[in-house]
Amino acid sequence: MNAMKIFYTAAGWLAVVYIAALFCFPVFQVLLTSLQEGGSFTVQHYIKIFTGSVYLRVLFQTLWVSVIATLVSLCLGYSLAYYIASRPVKSQGIWLMAIITPMFMSLTIRFFGWMIFLGKEGPLLQFLQGIGVADKEFTLLFTTAAVVIGIVHYALPFVVLNIYASLKKVEPALLEAATILGASRLTTFCRVTFPLSLPGVFSGGSIAFALAASTFLVPRMLGGPKDMMIANLAYDAIIKIGDMPLGAALSMVLLTLVVLVLVVMNRLERRSHFAK
Repeated sequence: MNAMKIFYTAAGWLAVVYIAALFCFPVFQVLLTSLQEGGSFTVQHYIKIFTGSVYLRVLFQTLWVSVIATLVSLCLGYSLAYYIASRPVKSQGIWLMAIITPMFMSLTIRFFGWMIFLGKEGPLLQFLQGIGVADKEFTLLFTTAAVVIGIVHYALPFVVLNIYASLKKVEPALLEAATILGASRLTTFCRVTFPLSLPGVFSGGSIAFALAASTFLVPRMLGGPKDMMIANLAYDAIIKIGDMPLGAALSMVLLTLVVLVLVVMNRLERRSHFAK
């Protein structure tokens, strides 16, 4: 017993050192960089971000796209997770494998596929033009809608897995009791299943928002000039302009934004646990 305790204690301290060395220290260095200009302390980069119209527009764009993509991911993810959880046990593994299979492929290749699918010569627009819904000038590629589609594609497997795990924890006896008491399937879902699966909804929503807000590749490949997000702005500030402190400040703003949302979602998830 003492040997196992020593082992787990050592493993715990090793994890702490690992996180401190590879996460906390780099973040601290980025913070220091964002507060320096010419070797002196300054907060002008943060003032510039929160007073400049361009930076505020990109910040709002990031929030807007992240919220929309998160909501769409939750709606689709819950539907898929509920469908999979209601299938026979033997087939659930096959459905889950189908959900996570796209993750085995490079993200760049997947988005190239979306570029082809959403392009003017792609099958989607060819179909819409064929039924008279869209004209030849209409396009989905390089629009905000394409960015949302790409983010949802990226985040959906994580959302499905979290909600599915939460649905599998719902006791079948509770559903049977609701049915015996005369509750319809809709009432049982609204009063029993959905409230008990909220932890998975909040955890899946947290992951979806974090992925959406911090994405760099999706707006770069599927979005247009007006669809730039904070990660792209930070990249341009560092690589194209060569302003390392400004890029660091943008990175810290993005990190703070994501952390605040995750804290709120974590509290909501804890409340849903206590509500049980």
